[in-house]
Amino acid sequence: MIDMVSKILKKYFDNLDINFELDSQYISNKIEINPEICILCNRCLEVCPVTAISSNFPEVPDIDNKCVYCNTCVETCPVDAIKITKTRVRVENGNLIIENRLKSKKLDYNRKKCVMCLVCTKNCPFEAISESDDTISFDMDKCVLCGHCEEICPAKAIKLE
Repeated sequence: MIDMVSKILKKYFDNLDINFELDSQYISNKIEINPEICILCNRCLEVCPVTAISSNFPEVPDIDNKCVYCNTCVETCPVDAIKITKTRVRVENGNLIIENRLKSKKLDYNRKKCVMCLVCTKNCPFEAISESDDTISFDMDKCVLCGHCEEICPAKAIKLE
């Protein structure tokens, strides 16, 4: 598809240097509470670090768009009624790759890509990211690998694997 679009652009803009590239990745997160399993204990409400979950008794709790998909509610739920799915779509060597993952395992920070905008430090719900000596530092004792920093980094300097 990229080659076809590039050929079309070259046809109409022959003398101009045009590079067409798709974004390297797109990330989508989804959280669900299974109403058939949920026992309405509201433990998820108590542990949510960003108060994204609210009681909706006698229905299952509501989760709003403040959710950062940190997995805290998933780990606390006594009956495993909450599921988070993180989907990453990326283009690699002309192939469309779709990955579904439930929990990230590793954080990768690329200092060369980082523009020191500090968006990640200001928006980490766990205060696990800080600035020091012209670089970003991650406190892995506080970090829960939720992926919020990856999603909001404008320079794409943070990736979770």
